[in-house]
Amino acid sequence: MREAIGALPAERWDEKLPAGWTLKEMVGHLAHWESTVPAFVDSLRTGTPQEVALLVADDGGGDVDEQNARAAAEARGRSRDEVLRRWDDAHAEMLEVARTLSDAELEDVSFMQKFEGESYGHYPNHYADLSAAIKDKDDLLAVVQMSWTPFRLAIGAIGLPSLEEKTWTGWTYKDLVAHAAAWEDRAASRLRTLRESAARTYPGVDDTDEFNAAVVERTRGRHARDVIGELDAAHARIVEEIGKLTPEQIHAKDDWVISVVAGNTYGHYADHLDEIFVSVPKRPAELLGKMREGWRPFRRALNRLGLSALSDTTPSGWTYKAMVSHVANWMEKLAGEMPNRLAGRRGPFPDVDAENAREAEASTSRSAHEVIERMHAAYKGVVELVTALPADRDIDFLAVRLVVGETYGHFVEHGAEIEAALPRTAADYVERIDKVWKPFRAAIRERGRAGLGEPTSSGWTYKDLVAHVVGWMEQIVREIQTKEFRTGWTSETIQEFNDRSVRTHELVGPEAMVDELDTVYRRLIEILRGLGGGDVDEKIASSLPHYTYLHWEEHFAELGIPL
Repeated sequence: MREAIGALPAERWDEKLPAGWTLKEMVGHLAHWESTVPAFVDSLRTGTPQEVALLVADDGGGDVDEQNARAAAEARGRSRDEVLRRWDDAHAEMLEVARTLSDAELEDVSFMQKFEGESYGHYPNHYADLSAAIKDKDDLLAVVQMSWTPFRLAIGAIGLPSLEEKTWTGWTYKDLVAHAAAWEDRAASRLRTLRESAARTYPGVDDTDEFNAAVVERTRGRHARDVIGELDAAHARIVEEIGKLTPEQIHAKDDWVISVVAGNTYGHYADHLDEIFVSVPKRPAELLGKMREGWRPFRRALNRLGLSALSDTTPSGWTYKAMVSHVANWMEKLAGEMPNRLAGRRGPFPDVDAENAREAEASTSRSAHEVIERMHAAYKGVVELVTALPADRDIDFLAVRLVVGETYGHFVEHGAEIEAALPRTAADYVERIDKVWKPFRAAIRERGRAGLGEPTSSGWTYKDLVAHVVGWMEQIVREIQTKEFRTGWTSETIQEFNDRSVRTHELVGPEAMVDELDTVYRRLIEILRGLGGGDVDEKIASSLPHYTYLHWEEHFAELGIPL
């Protein structure tokens, strides 16, 4: 109710509604009656009879009609923001009182009648007025989108792994998301039928329980990211259908369209918000945990993609380099907006399209190393920002959703683009390895026998670099053959391994060193081709890029190969 009213444009606030009030006066009326709850409860707790408590709560304000008239008159003299703020304050105070109710008071009809009469039982009395205030598709879309944004961001805030956990209803969060998606999709179909039948057909819904059960069954075993994508697609579809409706269609048959849209979008989101917000992070440590939970698979996927592939085009039409620059840019902007969100407000809305276009253009002149390093620095900056927040204090949801939207929620949004380009089969890995191997091997060949003894920019000789590369390729060959994959590498153990690889090849001549490089490469390719079809084992997939193509790309700068 609150989000729907708040979403309506300012010009609707002074238009007369069917009940004779304006929207502003109606909100003033709602605020007045909610504000009477605390005094009423206090009076009952002191033993005051209910009829006397009502007078105390109403401050002796006369009968209902007189109080309504006074509330409406007071609202007319206030601004839209003041009226909404008064309602918000009254509602918050009422909720605080509700939190203090004892078990006995919860069973006392005197208490419950007051709460019901001034809030959840009162709001439906004004649904018809609210529907009348929705004039056209733009108004209806504003109401839908105002509620969609926090709902969608709250789901994103839970994080992909946690979507597999159960809610208090017995569903998983993934089931809930699929359920919301299915009903939005079904509503979109109903709107389309209405529109294409020229408002002669108003399709109903008879199989709610069966429909919900089928959705849950269909969702079992699916990846949470795919289910999230289904929700976004369904929402886009209903938004598209609403955008095609005329004002006459929206209000035909007692506002049938508004009822369908409300029941399957903003009204439906409200049904599940409490269920969702239980798992939304509220303290800095919780938020940091979700950030790391989302960062690791995103960063791991980029590793498997490799640096050279960042210049390739994504399914969305830009390059991976542009996508990474885009992700970094929005993380960098988070620090400037965070003070506003922590204070419970929003700063100026940026020109998103212009920012994205600028980053895509700028990425063409940046190296793959630069965009990855920038993204790392941007993420580290957000981690430091969240870490600095008071550990024992809840974070305003406006701030939480900002962090979610620019970090792990954003990573999921672009994860599918990366996943689409990742090697999966042995043949895919052979192709990716060979593609990076060719420029690497050509750069070694260009140095010639004498050039291998010259120092690189890192202080090694080029022969040492080759020995180092050989050592890591031998390691992955050994791990694949023995099926024993070493984990827990540290900077110290990596340095020891590098030193050992160089030391054991000190007496090997340049030509023999290059021959060994080619030999271990051929052995690696033969082993990969012998793995057969199907996706490569996850242990191999996790290690292979770091020992091969991603590793070689890290040395491209020393070899003069542009990225």
